[in-house]
Amino acid sequence: MSLYEHIPHPRIEARRAERPPQAADERIGFNGRLGAAITRAVGTMWAFYIAAVFMGLWMILSEMRVIRFDPYPFAFLLFLGNIVQLLLMFVIMVGQQVLGVAADKRAVQTYKDAEAILHECVQLQEHLQAQDEALERIIGRVETVMAAGADGPAAVGGSAPPGA
Repeated sequence: MSLYEHIPHPRIEARRAERPPQAADERIGFNGRLGAAITRAVGTMWAFYIAAVFMGLWMILSEMRVIRFDPYPFAFLLFLGNIVQLLLMFVIMVGQQVLGVAADKRAVQTYKDAEAILHECVQLQEHLQAQDEALERIIGRVETVMAAGADGPAAVGGSAPPGA
């Protein structure tokens, strides 16, 4: 006789068959893949270091008069930086949109996983409750037998020992 019957959440079995969604799995075409790749590359510290070194070298070379066409306040350097920023802004927006689709799918998957975990926790609580009830019944029986034994063997149906 079983005290409890576990009913697993259907998501547990379904989860084994699937893997987390990734941007590479999306059907996004060449432009989407390119936008996502540029977004990943530009969003790194290495991209910052390269830009900072490029601008620093440009300013040093301009001050040393190696670059004569862009003296202080470096109007051409600022113009180039603004053009790059404007172009990258659109590419990054496309890349974020592509990467966001996979992130949204992972969020839904995480929600379903959390729902299954909550179901399993409720099942665990029900199992523990069934065990508690069984233990309480057993303890009640043991206490009844012990109480009957404390009254002496006569209370249980035996005879009292001599000298009692």
